[in-house]
Amino acid sequence: MVVPVTVALIVKDEEARLPEALASAAWAEEVLVVDTGSSDATIERARAAGARVEEIPWRGFVDARNRALALARCDWVLMLDADERVPPDLAGEIAAAVSRPGPVAYRMPRLSHLLGQPIRHGTWFPDRQLRLGRRSAGFRAEGGRVHEALLADGPAGLLSAPLLHFPYATVADLLRKARLYARLKAADRFERGERAGSVDLLVRPLWELFRCYVLKRGFLDGKAGCAVAFFHAWSYFLTAAFLAETARGAGAPPRPPVRG
Repeated sequence: MVVPVTVALIVKDEEARLPEALASAAWAEEVLVVDTGSSDATIERARAAGARVEEIPWRGFVDARNRALALARCDWVLMLDADERVPPDLAGEIAAAVSRPGPVAYRMPRLSHLLGQPIRHGTWFPDRQLRLGRRSAGFRAEGGRVHEALLADGPAGLLSAPLLHFPYATVADLLRKARLYARLKAADRFERGERAGSVDLLVRPLWELFRCYVLKRGFLDGKAGCAVAFFHAWSYFLTAAFLAETARGAGAPPRPPVRG
């Protein structure tokens, strides 16, 4: 059965991961690949898989999401990344959801994997994401440089089957992305007038480590859960460190440390 949904992916140099993502979206009426400047075989592989390809310049995540939504032909759109997969049970839930009246958007849990292992605890799960929405209900992206939010003008429902997520090919890939996202988040925080002090650099990372590994039971995922907790805390430290560095470079006075 063909489901009246556009599955939209924003990609760049994703020739390795894109085919599996596209295969998992074969149930959709339209698969739209929005390419932002690939230099590999991404476009060729997308077209070979039957996807419609549109090329746009890169102006940030929010702009790219909204351009993709404007290009979609169906009212219902599922935003998918190249490192994500739609399993059959989630595809079935989506088909049922868009065929009935009710919510104008849907959240779904996202099950991330680290080096082949699903992470079912800690701060990585259930990681509910609003990814499915109706363009006629104002489905759109808003936010800063990274981790933009998808919103709609109306009630949002919740699907139960998880979207599968494979964000890191190697530990080196994890470290590279953590550094990139930390810089982008620091730039957003600096523009909002925020500054980093000793609480941000020392206390918050330690708290996040404890929260992820103990309070959120990350220890139940074994060694992988320990790694997730460490990198979760490390990302908070990196963001604060880059924020402090940006403030010094701009000549802004550092925020005084909090004293007990």
